[in-house]
Amino acid sequence: MNPIHIIETQSTDAQFMSCLPKACGDRPYEIIDNQVIVHDEDKKIIIAVHHEPIRHLGSLDLPMEEIIFEFDGYSQEQADKFMSEYRKHTMRAGGG
Repeated sequence: MNPIHIIETQSTDAQFMSCLPKACGDRPYEIIDNQVIVHDEDKKIIIAVHHEPIRHLGSLDLPMEEIIFEFDGYSQEQADKFMSEYRKHTMRAGGG
């Protein structure tokens, strides 16, 4: 069975796409409709992006996306390691 990870993120398509190359470890990928297929030797990661309703926080409108990662040919440990690296490249820190 292929490991699956589902995350919800506050981002736009442009923000998601801008961090994708580094977040995927510079692996080659192709975009087909709302899916990104990341190629990793004889394995692949299928990333499906689903738009969620905009959330309102006071005067802020926050675009939301649900992102589903399906790991074809990966062990759970390999999938978890990829997700850890993915999060490192997509986390945004606030502060002054």
